Amino acid sequence: MTPHTLAAAPVAPRDRRRRLLPTAPGQYLVWAAVALLALGPLVPLVITSLLSKPYYLPGGVFSLDAYRQLLADPAFRQAALNTGVFALTATSLALLLGATFAILVTRTDLPGRRWLGPALLAPLLIPPLGLIVGWESLYGPAGYLTQLWHKNLHLPVWNLTSLPGMSVLGAVVTLPIAYVTCKAVLEGADGTLEDAVRASGGGTLRVLRTVTVPMLRTALLDSGMLILTLCLEVLGIPLFLGRPANIGFIASYLYDTWSNSVLPDPPIVSAGAILLLVVASALLIVRGRLLRHAGRYTAGTRATPPARLLRLGRWRRPAAALMAGFVAVTCVIPLLGLALMSSVTDLTTLVAPWHLWTTTNWQQVWDDPTLRRAITDSLIVASAGSVVTVALVTVATVIAGRSTFRLRRTLPALLVYPRATPGIVFGVGFFWLFLIVPWPGAMLRTSLWGELLALCVRNMTLSYIILAPALARISPELARAAASTGAGWWTTLRRITVPLLRPAIISALVLMFVTLVSDYDPVVFLSKPGTELLGTTMLQTWSKGLPGPVAALALIQVLLVALALAAGLGWTARKRQHHA
Repeated sequence: MTPHTLAAAPVAPRDRRRRLLPTAPGQYLVWAAVALLALGPLVPLVITSLLSKPYYLPGGVFSLDAYRQLLADPAFRQAALNTGVFALTATSLALLLGATFAILVTRTDLPGRRWLGPALLAPLLIPPLGLIVGWESLYGPAGYLTQLWHKNLHLPVWNLTSLPGMSVLGAVVTLPIAYVTCKAVLEGADGTLEDAVRASGGGTLRVLRTVTVPMLRTALLDSGMLILTLCLEVLGIPLFLGRPANIGFIASYLYDTWSNSVLPDPPIVSAGAILLLVVASALLIVRGRLLRHAGRYTAGTRATPPARLLRLGRWRRPAAALMAGFVAVTCVIPLLGLALMSSVTDLTTLVAPWHLWTTTNWQQVWDDPTLRRAITDSLIVASAGSVVTVALVTVATVIAGRSTFRLRRTLPALLVYPRATPGIVFGVGFFWLFLIVPWPGAMLRTSLWGELLALCVRNMTLSYIILAPALARISPELARAAASTGAGWWTTLRRITVPLLRPAIISALVLMFVTLVSDYDPVVFLSKPGTELLGTTMLQTWSKGLPGPVAALALIQVLLVALALAAGLGWTARKRQHHA
């Protein structure tokens, strides 16, 4: 061994340690940012719910009076009952329809299933307020099709503004969650079990009853708990459809208590938000416990598709027609109704629509500075928010799955929890966080960036559920090879992991953009003159009795979503052609 070798031997480890030293502080910084964003708004929410007076008034002491007043209020108890009935009914319908459609698409010889399956995802892509307005314009008590049905056929009409009617709409909005979950299980399940039952003489019904439906037990449980949680926090349906019938939900009760009272009572609102948070968290815990034994329902062998699809016989075409009719009635026709409402002075059966044609609604959107600013602000929030959120979540996801950071196991829970928390809870929490923390709270409370922060934190879970599976499919050997050559963790992240995650990152960016353009629950308590977004502006405009401009804004939302999806699909198609 030469003297030069002896001198160089101890240097390499010291250089490596010096190069890796910044890794841990950077990872701690990312973890701290995620933890603060996910849990920070909840702390002031708890504090304000335990004060006898609003935080901004002197003389407040810790008290449980807010909870006592809330639980003693008959209106709140009725709202809680309505919310429970709505959530259970909508969840049951969504699971029944979602599982049925998943079986038809993946396990039967249903004609047209290749395009019927993707069409079922339309409610995920249509902004929820746009879908609600479209349903109201056609199927509401004064809706165009409702009146035609009653006027021409003299038949009783259904009531969209009742609990059953709103539950049907809630089921339509959440059905894609059950469908996608069940479809994923069926596509990855072992089809030899179904073939075995068929070979022993079992018919289609027996195969479904003994194998296919039991196979979906875990998927139905998983998606059912998520849908139930989402239904508990719904705000747009009771505000648009429940108000005419005086049917309130918990979310609309809190919104009205805050917005419509002469002197808002934040302790009661905060207490209601905490109760909603406790229920949602309890459902999340129950879901986790029930899914601990999910593995017992999975196949122990490699998944193979069935050798032969289940035959529907003479029911093939009627089943396809019913499925296509469901998509048309729930999504396509309401979109057409939305376009019609935005282009007429009044949507009525007394006068033909072409006699009421007008551009006034669109002109009002263009001329009204508030409506015009809502569009530009939403574009700013969606564009900037999607980039910043996906960047943070990408680093956090890689830390959770590709590092030795000691707190890495807590990151998935921190990234998932915001989406399990009702959006209206996050809105109240961020309001108090900005008020209690002088800096940067004062700046965020009076600017658009506070709303951007609330929306991004609420929806960062969506980026994680796209990036985490993509990272799991990337072999860790490449990162190990880079480390063996002396590359630091951040260098490996920048030069190897992120380029390999690029398709998933693009998908996350598109999904975040679409969600940030459409979401509104977290910012209903943060919106103020000069920082309007599309969702909150639509709520305020509807309350003024102006359905035409609301329909026009909803169509603009749909257009922005379509453009984002087209851009994402175009990028994917170009990459495929390049690799081909």
